[in-house]
Amino acid sequence: MNENPIVQAPVKDLADIELLNKAIESFNSASATLSQYYKTLEDKVKLLTEEVEHKKRLLNSILDSIDVGVVFFDKQGIIRLVNNAAESLLSVKADEIIGGESLHAEINDEMVLPENGSPFNALVSSSAVSDSEESNIGHVLIFKDITRLKQLECESERNARLSAMGELVLKIAHEIRNPLGSIELFANLISDDLKGTTHGDYANKISNSVRSLVNTLDNMLRFSKEIKPRHEECSLNGLIGDICREFSELFSGSGVRLEFIEHGHYSVFADKGLIRQALINILLNSVQAMPDGGNITVDIRCPEADVSSIEILIKDNGSGMDNVIKSRIFEPFFSTKDRGTGLGLSITAGIIKAHGGNIRLESRLGVGTEFVITLPQFNKG
Repeated sequence: MNENPIVQAPVKDLADIELLNKAIESFNSASATLSQYYKTLEDKVKLLTEEVEHKKRLLNSILDSIDVGVVFFDKQGIIRLVNNAAESLLSVKADEIIGGESLHAEINDEMVLPENGSPFNALVSSSAVSDSEESNIGHVLIFKDITRLKQLECESERNARLSAMGELVLKIAHEIRNPLGSIELFANLISDDLKGTTHGDYANKISNSVRSLVNTLDNMLRFSKEIKPRHEECSLNGLIGDICREFSELFSGSGVRLEFIEHGHYSVFADKGLIRQALINILLNSVQAMPDGGNITVDIRCPEADVSSIEILIKDNGSGMDNVIKSRIFEPFFSTKDRGTGLGLSITAGIIKAHGGNIRLESRLGVGTEFVITLPQFNKG
Protein backbone atom coordinates (compact mmCIF):
# COMPACT_ATOMS: atom_id res chain seq x y z
CA MET A 1 0.00 0.00 0.00
CA ASN A 2 1.48 3.26 -1.10
CA GLU A 3 0.84 6.51 0.89
CA ASN A 4 1.84 10.14 -0.07
CA PRO A 5 4.61 11.38 2.16
CA ILE A 6 3.97 14.65 4.22
CA VAL A 7 5.99 17.52 2.80
CA GLN A 8 7.41 19.78 5.51
CA ALA A 9 8.88 23.27 4.95
CA PRO A 10 12.51 23.42 5.43
CA VAL A 11 13.63 24.80 8.76
CA LYS A 12 15.44 27.60 6.95
CA ASP A 13 12.23 28.83 5.29
CA LEU A 14 10.45 28.99 8.63
CA ALA A 15 13.23 31.06 10.09
CA ASP A 16 13.07 33.47 7.18
CA ILE A 17 9.33 33.90 7.60
CA GLU A 18 9.72 34.57 11.28
CA LEU A 19 12.45 37.10 10.58
CA LEU A 20 10.28 38.76 7.98
CA ASN A 21 7.40 39.00 10.43
CA LYS A 22 9.65 40.59 12.99
CA ALA A 23 10.90 43.04 10.38
CA ILE A 24 7.35 43.95 9.47
CA GLU A 25 6.50 44.42 13.14
CA SER A 26 9.57 46.64 13.59
CA PHE A 27 8.66 48.64 10.52
CA ASN A 28 5.11 49.08 11.73
CA SER A 29 6.35 50.14 15.14
CA ALA A 30 8.88 52.57 13.60
CA SER A 31 6.19 53.87 11.28
CA ALA A 32 3.85 54.50 14.20
CA THR A 33 6.66 56.20 16.13
CA LEU A 34 7.56 58.28 13.11
CA SER A 35 3.93 59.20 12.58
CA GLN A 36 3.61 60.28 16.20
CA TYR A 37 6.85 62.24 15.97
CA TYR A 38 5.65 63.90 12.78
CA LYS A 39 2.37 64.84 14.46
CA THR A 40 4.25 66.26 17.45
CA LEU A 41 6.55 68.18 15.10
CA GLU A 42 3.56 69.44 13.16
CA ASP A 43 1.94 70.69 16.39
CA LYS A 44 5.17 72.45 17.38
CA VAL A 45 5.44 74.09 13.97
CA LYS A 46 1.84 75.22 14.25
CA LEU A 47 2.50 76.71 17.71
CA LEU A 48 5.68 78.41 16.51
CA THR A 49 3.85 79.76 13.45
CA GLU A 50 1.07 81.15 15.64
CA GLU A 51 3.66 82.67 17.97
CA VAL A 52 5.49 84.26 15.04
CA GLU A 53 2.21 85.60 13.66
CA HIS A 54 1.27 86.94 17.10
CA LYS A 55 4.61 88.70 17.48
CA LYS A 56 4.31 90.04 13.95
CA ARG A 57 0.85 91.45 14.67
CA LEU A 58 2.09 92.86 17.97
CA LEU A 59 5.07 94.51 16.25
CA ASN A 60 2.81 95.96 13.54
CA SER A 61 0.37 97.22 16.19
CA ILE A 62 3.20 98.90 18.08
CA LEU A 63 4.65 100.45 14.92
CA ASP A 64 1.23 101.68 13.81
CA SER A 65 0.38 103.15 17.22
CA ILE A 66 3.37 105.50 17.49
CA ASP A 67 3.51 108.97 15.93
CA VAL A 68 7.00 108.37 14.52
CA GLY A 69 7.41 107.41 10.87
CA VAL A 70 9.23 104.08 10.37
CA VAL A 71 10.39 102.73 6.99
CA PHE A 72 12.51 99.56 6.55
CA PHE A 73 14.71 98.98 3.46
CA ASP A 74 16.34 95.62 2.71
CA LYS A 75 19.98 95.21 1.57
CA GLN A 76 19.02 96.01 -2.01
CA GLY A 77 17.34 99.26 -0.94
CA ILE A 78 13.83 97.90 -1.52
CA ILE A 79 11.11 99.18 0.84
CA ARG A 80 9.70 96.30 2.88
CA LEU A 81 7.83 97.98 5.75
CA VAL A 82 5.98 101.30 6.17
CA ASN A 83 3.99 102.14 9.32
CA ASN A 84 0.83 104.28 9.57
CA ALA A 85 2.66 107.39 10.78
CA ALA A 86 5.00 107.28 7.78
CA GLU A 87 2.01 106.94 5.44
CA SER A 88 0.33 109.97 7.02
CA LEU A 89 3.44 112.16 7.22
CA LEU A 90 4.56 111.40 3.66
CA SER A 91 1.03 111.40 2.19
CA VAL A 92 1.56 107.97 0.61
CA LYS A 93 -0.05 104.52 0.69
CA ALA A 94 2.08 101.64 1.99
CA ASP A 95 0.91 99.16 -0.64
CA GLU A 96 1.88 101.63 -3.38
CA ILE A 97 5.52 102.06 -2.30
CA ILE A 98 6.37 98.69 -0.68
CA GLY A 99 8.47 96.77 -3.18
CA GLY A 100 9.84 99.98 -4.66
CA GLU A 101 12.82 102.16 -3.83
CA SER A 102 11.28 105.65 -3.58
CA LEU A 103 9.39 107.26 -0.69
CA HIS A 104 8.22 110.08 -2.99
CA ALA A 105 9.73 112.62 -0.60
CA GLU A 106 12.94 114.55 -0.10
CA ILE A 107 14.36 113.96 3.38
CA ASN A 108 17.29 115.73 5.02
CA ASP A 109 18.46 116.22 8.59
CA GLU A 110 15.88 118.89 9.46
CA MET A 111 13.12 118.85 6.85
CA VAL A 112 10.86 116.40 5.06
CA LEU A 113 9.38 117.55 1.75
CA PRO A 114 6.72 115.08 0.47
CA GLU A 115 5.88 115.21 -3.21
CA ASN A 116 2.14 115.25 -2.51
CA GLY A 117 2.02 116.77 0.97
CA SER A 118 3.09 119.74 3.07
CA PRO A 119 6.74 120.08 4.13
CA PHE A 120 7.45 119.84 7.86
CA ASN A 121 10.32 120.15 10.31
CA ALA A 122 11.54 116.71 11.31
CA LEU A 123 13.97 114.86 13.52
CA VAL A 124 15.46 112.21 11.20
CA SER A 125 17.55 109.12 12.01
CA SER A 126 18.80 106.21 9.87
CA SER A 127 20.53 103.08 11.19
CA ALA A 128 21.62 99.64 9.94
CA VAL A 129 19.65 96.53 10.90
CA SER A 130 21.40 93.19 11.61
CA ASP A 131 20.06 89.67 12.19
CA SER A 132 20.94 87.35 15.07
CA GLU A 133 24.21 86.43 13.37
CA GLU A 134 25.26 90.08 13.05
CA SER A 135 24.72 90.03 9.29
CA ASN A 136 23.39 93.23 7.75
CA ILE A 137 19.86 92.78 6.42
CA GLY A 138 19.06 96.39 5.58
CA HIS A 139 18.46 99.74 7.29
CA VAL A 140 15.59 101.54 9.00
CA LEU A 141 14.63 105.20 8.52
CA ILE A 142 12.90 106.97 11.43
CA PHE A 143 11.49 110.50 11.35
CA LYS A 144 9.26 112.57 13.65
CA ASP A 145 7.30 115.74 12.90
CA ILE A 146 8.63 118.49 15.23
CA THR A 147 6.93 121.44 13.53
CA ARG A 148 4.95 122.28 16.67
CA LEU A 149 8.13 122.12 18.77
CA LYS A 150 9.83 124.54 16.36
CA GLN A 151 6.83 126.86 16.60
CA LEU A 152 7.01 126.79 20.40
CA GLU A 153 10.72 127.59 20.26
CA CYS A 154 10.01 130.56 17.99
CA GLU A 155 7.19 131.70 20.28
CA SER A 156 9.48 131.41 23.29
CA GLU A 157 12.14 133.53 21.59
CA ARG A 158 9.47 136.04 20.51
CA ASN A 159 8.06 136.22 24.05
CA ALA A 160 11.53 136.80 25.45
CA ARG A 161 12.07 139.68 23.01
CA LEU A 162 8.62 141.10 23.78
CA SER A 163 9.31 140.85 27.51
CA ALA A 164 12.57 142.77 27.15
CA MET A 165 10.90 145.32 24.89
CA GLY A 166 7.96 145.57 27.29
CA GLU A 167 10.23 146.43 30.20
CA LEU A 168 11.82 149.16 28.11
CA VAL A 169 8.43 150.52 27.01
CA LEU A 170 7.18 150.63 30.62
CA LYS A 171 10.23 152.59 31.70
CA ILE A 172 9.66 155.05 28.87
CA ALA A 173 5.95 155.26 29.72
CA HIS A 174 6.75 156.15 33.33
CA GLU A 175 9.23 158.78 32.16
CA ILE A 176 6.88 160.56 29.75
CA ARG A 177 3.66 160.33 31.78
CA ASN A 178 4.57 163.14 34.17
CA PRO A 179 5.59 165.62 31.43
CA LEU A 180 2.34 164.83 29.61
CA GLY A 181 0.43 165.66 32.78
CA SER A 182 2.15 169.04 32.93
CA ILE A 183 1.41 169.71 29.25
CA GLU A 184 -2.27 168.90 29.83
CA LEU A 185 -2.44 171.18 32.86
CA PHE A 186 -0.87 174.16 31.07
CA ALA A 187 -2.98 173.55 27.97
CA ASN A 188 -6.12 173.67 30.12
CA LEU A 189 -4.97 176.94 31.72
CA ILE A 190 -4.31 178.48 28.31
CA SER A 191 -7.67 177.20 27.05
CA ASP A 192 -9.46 178.86 29.98
CA ASP A 193 -7.60 182.14 29.48
CA LEU A 194 -8.29 182.18 25.73
CA LYS A 195 -11.79 180.70 25.87
CA GLY A 196 -13.90 181.65 22.87
CA THR A 197 -10.91 182.36 20.64
CA THR A 198 -9.24 180.32 17.91
CA HIS A 199 -6.11 179.90 20.01
CA GLY A 200 -8.26 178.73 22.90
CA ASP A 201 -9.70 176.02 20.66
CA TYR A 202 -6.19 174.97 19.69
CA ALA A 203 -5.19 174.74 23.35
CA ASN A 204 -8.30 172.67 24.05
CA LYS A 205 -7.41 170.24 21.25
CA ILE A 206 -3.88 169.94 22.66
CA SER A 207 -5.35 169.12 26.07
CA ASN A 208 -7.69 166.50 24.61
CA SER A 209 -4.91 164.86 22.61
CA VAL A 210 -2.68 164.72 25.67
CA ARG A 211 -5.53 163.18 27.67
CA SER A 212 -5.87 160.46 25.06
CA LEU A 213 -2.12 159.76 25.24
CA VAL A 214 -2.26 159.57 29.03
CA ASN A 215 -5.10 157.04 28.80
CA THR A 216 -3.03 154.91 26.40
CA LEU A 217 -0.09 155.01 28.80
CA ASP A 218 -2.38 154.06 31.68
CA ASN A 219 -3.55 151.02 29.73
CA MET A 220 0.02 149.96 29.04
CA LEU A 221 1.06 150.37 32.67
CA ARG A 222 -2.07 148.59 33.87
CA PHE A 223 -1.46 145.64 31.55
CA SER A 224 2.06 145.14 32.95
CA LYS A 225 0.87 144.29 36.46
CA GLU A 226 -1.93 142.53 38.27
CA ILE A 227 -5.10 144.55 38.72
CA LYS A 228 -5.70 145.06 42.45
CA PRO A 229 -8.64 147.43 43.11
CA ARG A 230 -8.69 149.69 46.15
CA HIS A 231 -12.36 149.41 47.06
CA GLU A 232 -14.32 152.33 48.49
CA GLU A 233 -17.88 153.56 48.25
CA CYS A 234 -18.33 155.31 44.93
CA SER A 235 -21.32 157.15 43.42
CA LEU A 236 -21.72 155.63 39.99
CA ASN A 237 -23.99 158.45 38.85
CA GLY A 238 -21.44 161.09 39.73
CA LEU A 239 -18.54 159.20 38.15
CA ILE A 240 -20.35 158.52 34.86
CA GLY A 241 -21.75 162.08 34.78
CA ASP A 242 -18.24 163.56 35.02
CA ILE A 243 -16.92 161.26 32.27
CA CYS A 244 -19.83 162.11 29.95
CA ARG A 245 -19.27 165.85 30.40
CA GLU A 246 -15.57 165.46 29.62
CA PHE A 247 -16.31 163.44 26.48
CA SER A 248 -18.98 165.90 25.34
CA GLU A 249 -16.38 168.69 25.52
CA LEU A 250 -13.64 166.53 24.03
CA PHE A 251 -15.63 165.55 20.92
CA SER A 252 -17.92 168.54 20.63
CA GLY A 253 -16.61 169.36 17.18
CA SER A 254 -16.61 165.82 15.79
CA GLY A 255 -20.35 165.26 15.48
CA VAL A 256 -20.47 162.77 18.38
CA ARG A 257 -23.48 163.25 20.69
CA LEU A 258 -23.43 161.62 24.12
CA GLU A 259 -26.53 161.08 26.28
CA PHE A 260 -26.53 159.93 29.90
CA ILE A 261 -29.72 158.23 31.13
CA GLU A 262 -30.24 157.60 34.87
CA HIS A 263 -32.96 155.31 36.22
CA GLY A 264 -31.99 155.93 39.84
CA HIS A 265 -29.04 156.68 42.08
CA TYR A 266 -26.56 153.87 42.49
CA SER A 267 -23.35 153.28 44.44
CA VAL A 268 -20.68 150.64 44.04
CA PHE A 269 -17.86 149.44 46.27
CA ALA A 270 -15.04 149.86 43.79
CA ASP A 271 -11.82 151.53 42.75
CA LYS A 272 -13.03 154.80 41.26
CA GLY A 273 -9.90 155.29 39.13
CA LEU A 274 -10.10 151.80 37.62
CA ILE A 275 -13.83 152.00 36.83
CA ARG A 276 -13.22 155.38 35.23
CA GLN A 277 -10.47 153.93 33.04
CA ALA A 278 -12.68 150.99 32.01
CA LEU A 279 -15.55 153.27 30.96
CA ILE A 280 -13.24 155.64 29.08
CA ASN A 281 -11.80 152.71 27.11
CA ILE A 282 -15.29 151.67 25.99
CA LEU A 283 -16.32 155.23 25.10
CA LEU A 284 -13.15 155.73 23.06
CA ASN A 285 -13.90 152.48 21.22
CA SER A 286 -17.41 153.77 20.44
CA VAL A 287 -16.11 157.13 19.21
CA GLN A 288 -13.55 155.41 16.96
CA ALA A 289 -16.37 153.29 15.49
CA MET A 290 -18.11 156.51 14.36
CA PRO A 291 -15.56 158.47 12.28
CA ASP A 292 -18.36 160.58 10.78
CA GLY A 293 -20.11 161.21 14.07
CA GLY A 294 -23.07 159.53 15.73
CA ASN A 295 -24.88 158.91 18.99
CA ILE A 296 -23.65 157.28 22.19
CA THR A 297 -26.04 156.45 25.01
CA VAL A 298 -24.88 155.60 28.54
CA ASP A 299 -27.62 154.05 30.63
CA ILE A 300 -27.39 152.85 34.26
CA ARG A 301 -30.11 150.78 35.86
CA CYS A 302 -30.86 147.95 38.24
CA PRO A 303 -31.85 144.81 36.30
CA GLU A 304 -35.20 143.34 37.28
CA ALA A 305 -33.78 139.82 37.50
CA ASP A 306 -31.08 140.79 40.03
CA VAL A 307 -31.70 143.79 42.30
CA SER A 308 -28.28 143.31 43.92
CA SER A 309 -26.50 144.30 40.70
CA ILE A 310 -26.13 147.40 38.57
CA GLU A 311 -25.98 147.43 34.80
CA ILE A 312 -24.12 150.04 32.76
CA LEU A 313 -25.15 150.00 29.10
CA ILE A 314 -23.02 151.89 26.57
CA LYS A 315 -24.58 151.87 23.11
CA ASP A 316 -23.44 153.45 19.85
CA ASN A 317 -24.70 153.47 16.27
CA GLY A 318 -21.27 153.03 14.73
CA SER A 319 -19.88 150.53 12.26
CA GLY A 320 -20.53 147.47 14.44
CA MET A 321 -18.57 144.20 14.41
CA ASP A 322 -18.76 140.87 12.63
CA ASN A 323 -18.66 137.56 14.52
CA VAL A 324 -14.89 137.13 14.10
CA ILE A 325 -14.10 140.49 15.67
CA LYS A 326 -16.68 139.98 18.44
CA SER A 327 -15.04 136.69 19.41
CA ARG A 328 -11.63 138.36 19.79
CA ILE A 329 -12.46 141.89 20.93
CA PHE A 330 -11.29 141.34 24.53
CA GLU A 331 -8.01 139.63 23.56
CA PRO A 332 -4.80 141.51 24.47
CA PHE A 333 -3.13 143.22 21.49
CA PHE A 334 -6.07 142.55 19.18
CA SER A 335 -7.03 145.72 17.30
CA THR A 336 -8.85 146.55 14.09
CA LYS A 337 -7.01 149.87 13.87
CA ASP A 338 -3.57 150.25 12.29
CA ARG A 339 -2.28 152.32 15.19
CA GLY A 340 -4.21 150.71 18.03
CA THR A 341 -2.42 148.95 20.90
CA GLY A 342 -5.24 146.43 21.35
CA LEU A 343 -5.08 146.83 25.13
CA GLY A 344 -8.06 149.07 25.95
CA LEU A 345 -10.91 146.56 25.96
CA SER A 346 -8.68 143.80 27.34
CA ILE A 347 -7.83 146.04 30.31
CA THR A 348 -11.51 146.93 30.68
CA ALA A 349 -12.51 143.26 30.90
CA GLY A 350 -9.78 142.68 33.50
CA ILE A 351 -10.92 145.64 35.60
CA ILE A 352 -14.56 144.55 35.58
CA LYS A 353 -13.60 140.98 36.48
CA ALA A 354 -11.40 142.22 39.36
CA HIS A 355 -14.50 143.97 40.76
CA GLY A 356 -16.55 140.77 40.70
CA GLY A 357 -18.55 141.85 37.66
CA ASN A 358 -18.78 140.83 34.02
CA ILE A 359 -18.93 142.46 30.62
CA ARG A 360 -20.61 141.33 27.42
CA LEU A 361 -21.49 142.92 24.11
CA GLU A 362 -24.04 142.77 21.35
CA SER A 363 -23.08 144.07 17.93
CA ARG A 364 -24.33 144.03 14.37
CA LEU A 365 -22.21 144.99 11.42
CA GLY A 366 -23.34 148.36 10.06
CA VAL A 367 -25.84 148.89 12.91
CA GLY A 368 -23.86 149.48 16.10
CA THR A 369 -22.57 148.00 19.34
CA GLU A 370 -23.81 147.79 22.91
CA PHE A 371 -21.56 146.96 25.86
CA VAL A 372 -23.29 145.75 29.03
CA ILE A 373 -21.31 145.92 32.29
CA THR A 374 -22.70 144.29 35.43
CA LEU A 375 -21.31 145.26 38.85
CA PRO A 376 -22.35 144.33 42.42
CA GLN A 377 -24.40 147.14 43.98
CA PHE A 378 -23.02 148.65 47.19
CA ASN A 379 -25.26 147.94 50.16
CA LYS A 380 -24.46 149.62 53.47
CA GLY A 381 -26.64 147.13 55.34
